[in-house]
Amino acid sequence: MPIVLIIEDGTSKPDSNSYVSVADARIYASNRGTIFTGTDDEVAAMLIQAMDYLEAQACLYQGCKTLPQQALEWPRTGVCIHGQPFPTDAIPSQLIAAQVQLAMAVQAGYSLLPNYSAADFVIREKVGPIETEYANPVAVGIAPTFGAVDALLAPLFGDCSVQKFAIRTIRV
Repeated sequence: MPIVLIIEDGTSKPDSNSYVSVADARIYASNRGTIFTGTDDEVAAMLIQAMDYLEAQACLYQGCKTLPQQALEWPRTGVCIHGQPFPTDAIPSQLIAAQVQLAMAVQAGYSLLPNYSAADFVIREKVGPIETEYANPVAVGIAPTFGAVDALLAPLFGDCSVQKFAIRTIRV
């Protein structure tokens, strides 16, 4: 059964699962020297994995969902990007780019939301007399870091805001 992407276009769809189509993702990647080598279904699956990562950032995004019944975290209200109010019926280009960058990372073999246990860090084990040595989790990388994605998402988190430490007030 083919994977169907329902693209959120800023209309707060209740069933969307992506911010970008496979065709647009292929163009974005190609413009950056990367080719998605899989079928459209394989690329769609990578885009959905990327969406899972973006949705996991929900607590970091500025503002709140435009409508409570919308499937994804965007569009949002109360968002300023580079000091300017962002429309409540639009999807930031940075978010779309971040989704494709994450899909490119999946294609390169990265797990976006990896699960680890202590056993994953055993680098030497001796049974008698018992001796176990663990790798330094920081050295082996608890979770991958995606520099391009972090840079793209920073404005959406409010990290670039000129009003970063401002308090929003409402006159009544």
